[in-house]
Amino acid sequence: MITLKGKILLTVVVLAIAGFGTWKWSDKLFPKAKQEATSNIKDVVNKLLAGTNAVSLKESSSIPPVVGTSDYDKTSKNGKIVVNFPINVWPGWAPIIVANQGMDANDNSVFFKKYGFYVQLSIVDDPVKARDLFASGHTHVLWGTLDMMALFAPALVRDSRTIPVIAQQIDWSSGGDGIVARNGIRNINDLAMKNGIKKKVVLPQNSPSHAFIMSLLLDAGIDPSQIDFKWTADAPSAAKIFVQDNTMDAFVGWSPDIYTVSEGVPNTKLIVSTASANHLLADVWAVRNDFYRDHSDVVANLVRGIFEGMDMVRKDPTNAASLMSKAYSLPEGDCLAMIGKDGGITSGDAHLTNYRENFKFFLEPNNPSSFDVVWNRSSAIYSGLGAIDTIVVASKVKASKIISEMSEEYKDSTDLSQATFKPNAVFGKAESDSNQILTKAVIINFEPNKSEINTNYDTNIPITIEEIGKLAGSFGNAYIVIEGNTDASRKGLIPADLVRQLSYDRADSVKKYIISKYKFDNDKFKVIGNGWENPLAGMTDPSNTEANKKNRRVEVKVFSLEQ
Repeated sequence: MITLKGKILLTVVVLAIAGFGTWKWSDKLFPKAKQEATSNIKDVVNKLLAGTNAVSLKESSSIPPVVGTSDYDKTSKNGKIVVNFPINVWPGWAPIIVANQGMDANDNSVFFKKYGFYVQLSIVDDPVKARDLFASGHTHVLWGTLDMMALFAPALVRDSRTIPVIAQQIDWSSGGDGIVARNGIRNINDLAMKNGIKKKVVLPQNSPSHAFIMSLLLDAGIDPSQIDFKWTADAPSAAKIFVQDNTMDAFVGWSPDIYTVSEGVPNTKLIVSTASANHLLADVWAVRNDFYRDHSDVVANLVRGIFEGMDMVRKDPTNAASLMSKAYSLPEGDCLAMIGKDGGITSGDAHLTNYRENFKFFLEPNNPSSFDVVWNRSSAIYSGLGAIDTIVVASKVKASKIISEMSEEYKDSTDLSQATFKPNAVFGKAESDSNQILTKAVIINFEPNKSEINTNYDTNIPITIEEIGKLAGSFGNAYIVIEGNTDASRKGLIPADLVRQLSYDRADSVKKYIISKYKFDNDKFKVIGNGWENPLAGMTDPSNTEANKKNRRVEVKVFSLEQ
């Protein structure tokens, strides 16, 4: 007969065996959970953009040669010029869709009624295909971000007919582009190679996504060779592959896919988007040089018509969403979310840039996110990667004269792009890892025991300050923390609070220098003095001269705004 103690022991053993069996064969005993997970993945994939290319990886990100350069097509309707203008699925094109009253050349278009020419819009999502249509003359216009133009320009300028003439900025990507990651990756710095293992990142080749991540990696001090890049022909393909292949650590793409994935796939996170880096990707359009030579008045009136379209979008975002829905074959609700309820001012995936903001972009030399800054940065990135063999100077493609000559016409236009920063409101939350986007370490040499910036003592200071200024400019909608650090060579000899104050004062000098040069909002920045309490990993020996040099540094950290 089994005793009470024996019964209890037997019960425990039976339950343990049953529990092990349940765990061991749970997929067979409870297949529903696995089916639900699979079903969830399928649901997410079904919600992603369709794309125009097969969902597959490419062998490399090399740029295929330009195909079939020739004169432009002389398209006409009722004896009037028809401008063939391709676009991609992107909210920044809402103004031209609205101004044109749809995709097709028609008499109700602002361009026809006011300026006497037609515009024929078409969807060409593949950047290389768009470039080749432009080169062959079948389209008169090339859509793209400014970094894409820098990538394609070296091949296009070889023929004077196809030199891209960039006449207008239509928007800043403002939440529409981003990076979604899994496997505990919280920010850009977490993408760095660890223990010899590279992170796998899938993205569309020769696209805004390419320049976006390259720029962020360089800001974080990560060599792009540390990343195992996987290439696709377009952004929708990158999103689908990431969702279906758990070995991919991250994907780079654009709206609505970045939100569909981060909100629908468990254990994924949108680690950065252009909601914070809102002055990094500038959407523009370029016209062929021969078309501009023959029809400069048409090009100028295209600019005017698109500015009018921006006003129309902001006046009636719902109508704009309806026209976008028909053009892109997307639900109206999705299109309204992409545009934003205020028509691309502070909401939506793109901030539409009016005349005043175009003037600032094309013509203000001290703008830290100007045409020249974005162009030169993109050109340097692609040149360094070996993607282009020559760099085209910005002045060869920038048609700033068009914007300049409209200054009186748009004298009442105001800049709507400035973010509003709350004094000290962000930093309690921002200093947690969850809000951090990236960290950039820079070296600024100060005179011993002094905190004033002396460009004679360190002649590299202007270049270093410019780096920080451009970073702060790119992240126009983010907070910047500047941390001062010192070495520990005199630890134990000098009170820690005095060293901490010195490191604070040095970081504060950097902040003041940047604000003075670039006219940033003071509340965008916070200063912290770490003293000797924040040494670099492996750099803790106070007798090591090299370690001391590297620890006398300023760290610039970027944090997303509290929403």
